[in-house]
Amino acid sequence: MARNATSPPVWAEWVLVGLLPADRAESDSGDLLEAYRDEQLPARGRVGADWWYLRQVAFVFARSYWFWLAALIVLFVMSDVSNAYQIGARAAVGPVVALALMLAASLHGGWRGRRISSGLLAGITTCMLLWLFMAGWWMTTWYPFSLVQQAEPYWIGAWHSSAAPGETFTHWIFWDNVGAMMMSALVLSAVGVLTGLAGGVVGSTARKLYPRGVR
Repeated sequence: MARNATSPPVWAEWVLVGLLPADRAESDSGDLLEAYRDEQLPARGRVGADWWYLRQVAFVFARSYWFWLAALIVLFVMSDVSNAYQIGARAAVGPVVALALMLAASLHGGWRGRRISSGLLAGITTCMLLWLFMAGWWMTTWYPFSLVQQAEPYWIGAWHSSAAPGETFTHWIFWDNVGAMMMSALVLSAVGVLTGLAGGVVGSTARKLYPRGVR
């Protein structure tokens, strides 16, 4: 689809409509488009106005879905610190709770937008932003954590069993984190799509059946 010279990116408009409640999507997106054309485009130019519009889309997501993303980030940080310092028993509770939170975000999206695409957007965006935080966290904490991990029997055993001959612990743990980043990108992409579709179907169907529920 060709882009109009006085319109923001087509994909950004589509995302905005998908993130807004169904009963306000047309009016709110119209108001934002009017502000883009009448105020931002003359004052900022095409590139500046586009960035302004993208920030508004980001604010819409943040206002509506911040809780789910914040809960996932807190859960990840707690799990990673516990894993690095070997605090408590290793369990599958964390991934189950994370999956439930991702599904809840998608249900929220489907309910608000009354569309499957709204749930899909919520699920994929939440997972993508979580991965960006995870990648930044791992690249920031791998070295200070390694100073503690290299004295832990569990991590020493893992290093000896999987490191290449002559590879130092620090080098091994760095590439272990890089591998975790790559694997988590694949897993979260798949989870975002699957939970997004499931949440979008259930949420949009429930909202159509019970339109007077909580937004």
